[in-house]
Amino acid sequence: MRTRVAHFVGAAAMAAGLLAAVPSNATAEPAAAGAEARYEGQRINLREEGWRGAHTCVVTTPQDIDCYGKGSEADAALGYDRSADAKALPACARGWLCLYEHVNGGGRRLIFNDEYWHDLNEYGFANKASSWRNRQSRGDTGGLKMGNGQQIWIGAPEYSSNLGGYNDRARWVHG
Repeated sequence: MRTRVAHFVGAAAMAAGLLAAVPSNATAEPAAAGAEARYEGQRINLREEGWRGAHTCVVTTPQDIDCYGKGSEADAALGYDRSADAKALPACARGWLCLYEHVNGGGRRLIFNDEYWHDLNEYGFANKASSWRNRQSRGDTGGLKMGNGQQIWIGAPEYSSNLGGYNDRARWVHG
């Protein structure tokens, strides 16, 4: 049985009231489970089986994940009206934090909205995020933690079209 040790990250997080335990074994091999999601009437393991053609996966909780073949299907399920949002920015429903596989909000999209550190490897998305948009309430800061322990905070409401030196390096996300 592997022992997990947690530590508190960042004085800034404490000041913001975001005390969250993050696994300290950032380079250790992942657990065997993988996130189970609903997609086209079936259960799929996102880490073990891949996304099977899904474009967007919505993580309501680590045990409640729905994937959709088109981003517009996920948007509709979340009640997101694209016409009421800034067209210049990639689609992301109010109240959610969206990660995108490519710069400028391109490629697959993985969406979160809870105050929990998620291991992106479980979702088949470790080292794949290249841009993000946080549409949670003002001040509801999210975070990305890299495998080497570096961390960046994701303000709300904000958008980053390119993670620059952090591109394809995120291992955990805090929704």
